[in-house]
Amino acid sequence: GRERGGMAAEGDVELELETEPNGGGGGGGGDGAGGRAAEKPRKHDSGAADLERVTDYAEEKEIQSSNLETAMSVIGDRRSREQKAKQEREKELAKVTIKKEDLELIVS
Repeated sequence: GRERGGMAAEGDVELELETEPNGGGGGGGGDGAGGRAAEKPRKHDSGAADLERVTDYAEEKEIQSSNLETAMSVIGDRRSREQKAKQEREKELAKVTIKKEDLELIVS
């Protein structure tokens, strides 16, 4: 019974060692989430809580500015597409020839 328990404990340690480098190598996003999760239990320290609030605010600001940039580019693309479509429609309309009889019917 004791040997099995010892082996299970060793297996757990090995698993932890394997997951830590993989999580660290996952990228900046994974590290940031892990760091924040680790700080949450320590919220008794007011300095850490204040720092966390400040960093969250800065991140929100960055997200908003990037969203604004993408929104502006999307709007710009849409405008240019609409202008191109208008020009194409005008070209198509310019190709249409109007007969004098038709024009007289439309006017009267």
